Amino acid sequence: MIKYKLIDPILNAWDWIKRDWREHHIRFIIEVLCWANSLACSFLINSTVPDPPWLLLYPMYITGTSAYAWCAWSRGSFGMLITFTMLAAMDAWGFTRIIGH
Repeated sequence: MIKYKLIDPILNAWDWIKRDWREHHIRFIIEVLCWANSLACSFLINSTVPDPPWLLLYPMYITGTSAYAWCAWSRGSFGMLITFTMLAAMDAWGFTRIIGH
């Protein structure tokens, strides 16, 4: 009986993932792509320190946070929408400073 209790969180998470897929295929795919984009950005930053390729990274990150903002809007999550919109705006500002420098 204890074995089943240990696997319940995994099964519940799997059910949630399937439900999320059924509710909105496009949003699910975009969120998975954003997740991969975030990992790629982190890998690139960490593997190129002290001189990360900001001309590549900023557009990647801005695209990902903008897409996450849309996903938050489609979920009806105001807090996440504002957070990701602000992150995209701040990084767009930083990107314009790099381009203009």
